[in-house]
Amino acid sequence: MPTPIFVISGFLGAGKTTLINNLLESAPHGARVVVLVNEFGRVSIDKKLIKTAPFNIVDLSGGCICCGMVIELIAALRFALDELRAEAILIESTGLAVPQEIARQVLSPVFEGSVEDGGIITVADAGSVLEADDPIIAAQLKEANVVVLNKVDLIDSKTLLEVREKIKLIANPKCSLFETSFGRISYNDIIARRHAGPHTPYAKTPPGEFDSTAGFASVCLVRSSPVDTNELIAFYQKQRPKIIRSKGFVLTKKGGVQVQLSRSGLDVKEIQKPFAATELVLIVKEEDKAFIESKIRKVFDRTGG
Repeated sequence: MPTPIFVISGFLGAGKTTLINNLLESAPHGARVVVLVNEFGRVSIDKKLIKTAPFNIVDLSGGCICCGMVIELIAALRFALDELRAEAILIESTGLAVPQEIARQVLSPVFEGSVEDGGIITVADAGSVLEADDPIIAAQLKEANVVVLNKVDLIDSKTLLEVREKIKLIANPKCSLFETSFGRISYNDIIARRHAGPHTPYAKTPPGEFDSTAGFASVCLVRSSPVDTNELIAFYQKQRPKIIRSKGFVLTKKGGVQVQLSRSGLDVKEIQKPFAATELVLIVKEEDKAFIESKIRKVFDRTGG
């Protein structure tokens, strides 16, 4: 029986990882669900946030599989099918990915009869939909078989009505719409069903002809010395307009913290699980990379020694 592959898309900070964790936690006991994690930055943060056995996660960091890394994607799928014997595969794309390109590539002839298109599931931040002007966001909504409108608790009822209308204008009229907070969707709502539309034909994107990440850049830090928490928060508060997304684990002088910055705000919380080094990723516009990298490194150099 073919293994269904679901592409989980959504712009930076929409809540893809949270949704995946809810799907995994509500999956039937013993279900072999494998997650392929694709991150734009070379440091993988999401693989540490996904709540499943480490051997059920395949890391594809350092690029975007919708416009490159085809060989790595095929190898990861082969590993998930042959070695992990996946019953379902979730591909968490980067927030900059165009999901239809991924859906086309996973249907490579090398997997003929082994996989099937489970559907494209796009997570949208309810508070960002009306302001969204990036064509990537429109493409993610337009190509979705399922739209998960997340963080609806952060907007009022009038805004929610406006958001619904905008999604109707962009999304496929046959797509399923779920409204939620904290990505609370169950396995039976999505994975146990088939949401894919007409058969998606295989198409390999020629290298260099398509790049959804153009204009964006990542800043990655790995440090073993602790940083001052107040200095770190002050940096984010001051530079927030130039930072599209940031996430990671940071060693501070008071212990370890998890950092999340998205449109919804900055969240810095203590974590009990020990880790050896700071791993932090910031996604910015290409023109802001040098400036932001200089500023964040100064914070670590000044307070971390």
